[in-house]
Formats: sequence, C-alpha cells, structure tokens
Amino acid sequence: MSQYNIYISVPEYLDQWLRHDFWNPGLKRVEFERGSNCHAILSRFLRRRPPEYAEGDTTGLLPVEVPTFKGMNPDHHNFLTAEGEKALVSAIKRNFKALVDRELSCFYSRDVVITDIIYAFMASHGIEPTEKNWETIRQMFKRLRDKSIRSRVKIC
Repeated sequence: MSQYNIYISVPEYLDQWLRHDFWNPGLKRVEFERGSNCHAILSRFLRRRPPEYAEGDTTGLLPVEVPTFKGMNPDHHNFLTAEGEKALVSAIKRNFKALVDRELSCFYSRDVVITDIIYAFMASHGIEPTEKNWETIRQMFKRLRDKSIRSRVKIC
C-alpha cells in the first residue's frame, strides 16, 4: 500500500459516488480494486514526477491512491499525466454508467415513474439528492433506456 495520492477533478455526482463506494476512511482517499479498468489506467499512465513540477492547491479535488505495481516504485512513479487523468475520468464515467445500467435496466420496459427510482438509486450510492445530480442521472437513464429499446427493434 502506497502513501501517495494523485488528485483529480470529477463532476459532483461522481465525487460523491466514489467517496461512498470506493473510499478508504482511514487513509481518506479513493482506492480502486486490483484488476479494475481504473487500476489498469493508473498502471499505464503513472510516471515519474517531473523535476519542475510543484503540486498546487488540492482543495476540492478527489484524492486517489497511487497503487503499488510490480516494477514501479510509488516513491518515484506518483505523477499522472494530463492524458492519464483524462483516461481515468473517462473510465470512471463509464463505470458509473455501467452501474446505472446494471441496477436500473430492469425498469427500462416497465411503466414506472422514474423520479423515485433515481432518488432511491442516489441514496443507495451516497449521492446527494440535488436537482442537478438527479437530472444528470435521469438523462443517463433515459439514454440507456432508449438505446436498449432501439437495439430490440428489428429493421426489416
């Protein structure tokens, strides 16, 4: 286990979800599971810290563990490039979308009011029930549902 963190900026709903589902309260940071796509991205894009690099203010940013990888000492490889951060945030968004699809797909073909379903989903994953968070997840749900329905319609 490494003592180093990287700091990333993610949308509010993702920050809250990661702090709820992946947070290590003792070390006060997000820790991704070995074998996950986020872990693989970190192994690929962590680099040696440039000599001229000075860490700025990390207030409001999400701390993420710099994992230990075979052949990569976290004392030296604890810098995430801008491209690596972009790839990591993209993977986090895909993971969240997959979670929404996995947990709410049973409601795609049902005649249900999605308001309560989305609020319940948010509560179970530590996401604050703000209108902005709800609308973001509602749009994600709608797009996934529409894509699911279109894939079932056969074009002759």
